[in-house]
Amino acid sequence: MTLQDLLAADALIPSLPEAVSRILAELQKEEPDLRRVNQLTSGEVGLTVRILRLVNSARYSAGGAARIGTVEAATALLGLSATRQLVQAAAVGGAFRGVPGVDMVEFWRHSLDVAKIAQSLAEELRLDPGLAFTAGLLHGTGDLIMKMAMPTCASLQPRFSTDENRHAAQVAELGYAYPEVGAAFAARWLFPETLVEAIRHQCDPQQGEGGDRTLAAVLYLARWSASAHELDIEGTALLDVFPHGVAEGIGLGDAGKRLCDDDVIAWTPADEARDFSS
Repeated sequence: MTLQDLLAADALIPSLPEAVSRILAELQKEEPDLRRVNQLTSGEVGLTVRILRLVNSARYSAGGAARIGTVEAATALLGLSATRQLVQAAAVGGAFRGVPGVDMVEFWRHSLDVAKIAQSLAEELRLDPGLAFTAGLLHGTGDLIMKMAMPTCASLQPRFSTDENRHAAQVAELGYAYPEVGAAFAARWLFPETLVEAIRHQCDPQQGEGGDRTLAAVLYLARWSASAHELDIEGTALLDVFPHGVAEGIGLGDAGKRLCDDDVIAWTPADEARDFSS
């Protein structure tokens, strides 16, 4: 299937849920009614569970902070802009269910790990940490869409979180790869252009011209660190293969040891990923 055919097949790319569209429409008003936002959100049980999981993650809470237990408390803490982003991100978890041959708990566990690492790097660079977190969360959605469309495709069979050659294999087999499909999905769900482009260039942040690739490089490094953890690579062997050039290109030349440390984040437990994927 060509990229054009895949993107033209509306049935293969999840649509923005109607309930989420209503919430976002309220948030886009000149003077949004936060009570109305809370009411609409609380009426969607699955969405509420995923929102509270995210709001209590490393993305939104400092160590030792009290856990947030209601949508009202979450939106009061975050404000309107971050609430919009959180609602969109949480809705993604409910958009992909039962993808053939994919352990969705494992997929979201890895994606949440990438998100948390990306958030920590963004804070160091004084970028929007929420945007980086969301980019990490969405980075593999293109692969899910391709898996739904082409479940027997050879380059889609290895485990996503540990397949170091996935991008090259997909380009060789199909002429395109999951970052382009994921970028199209993010654009269709009205995520910011900066995030869309970061997803598009997550595997090649130093190639091509035009645009600021800093967030794409952050996503590249976060993916690398999370995959190294999955592969259980340790010691000097890990530091030897660290992508120093990408890190140095965005002013993180000293990030190698930190990203190679197994304690770089609190790794996502299965129950957190299970709640997000339900």
